Amino acid sequence: MTDLILLAAGAARRFGRQKLLEEFEGKPLYRYAFDAARSLSGVRVLAVTRAGLLDGAAVDYGFEPVLVPEEQGIGLSVAAGAAAARPEAHLCFFVCDQPYVTGQHLRSFLGEFYKSGKSMGRMRTGARFGSPTIFAPQFRPALMALTGDEGGRRLFAGREGEIYYHDAAPEVLLDFDRPWANRGDA
Repeated sequence: MTDLILLAAGAARRFGRQKLLEEFEGKPLYRYAFDAARSLSGVRVLAVTRAGLLDGAAVDYGFEPVLVPEEQGIGLSVAAGAAAARPEAHLCFFVCDQPYVTGQHLRSFLGEFYKSGKSMGRMRTGARFGSPTIFAPQFRPALMALTGDEGGRRLFAGREGEIYYHDAAPEVLLDFDRPWANRGDA
């Protein structure tokens, strides 16, 4: 059982405005993640966002919005998503600024993770790690305790034998922290 938690509450400080609402190759950036999530079957989707940002879009997509206050950091978003998830579910976190992660990438990641028998998983390209990530239910308390600007990354430290690594092409893990016109700084 999987709860997919979309992380869509960031302030986009480096971008200079709310990037998730900006048009990217023909549609708002957030829709790439929302469309990928909607393509999954048998997965409950929660969208962690701020009031008035993407909560309405989450409802329109059939997702459950989880609201967090502004300017609280990714730790609070991860904690809020974990708290709203079902206690027995694996928790898969996916940021909404990686437009090249498709539904097929998510299905492959989740399918191969479950086949691996590991308790946690993350996507990577070479030595670079990115989203999505997934954690077995026993990690829920640690995820709910996160605060500030640190997400679940620290939970991977020292647990190499427990981690499933899903390899992806470098462009799949691109996220955009600066306006599209300057893609070299992605």
